[in-house]
Amino acid sequence: MSTISLRQNHNKTPEELRDLIRQLAIKLDDKYQLKSSWINDDEIVVQRSGIKGRISLEPAEVRVEIKLGLMMGAFKSPIQNEIARSMAEKLG
Repeated sequence: MSTISLRQNHNKTPEELRDLIRQLAIKLDDKYQLKSSWINDDEIVVQRSGIKGRISLEPAEVRVEIKLGLMMGAFKSPIQNEIARSMAEKLG
């Protein structure tokens, strides 16, 4: 099982941050069919067959932890690069 673990610092308000993370979740759904759901005001779960993860919003940082199943492990680099690029672009 492969794991993607990313962190990105930010200086956004909680409202701005939630809007940006919603946009990221939509992009991940469009590109990788990752369905997302908020489990509280500061955490969102993303999943699909072979992928399960969590995006955590903190006052100065966003953390992404995603576990990829055996078959999805082959896509680790493109998925990780897309998330890292989007986070840096929107939060940096």
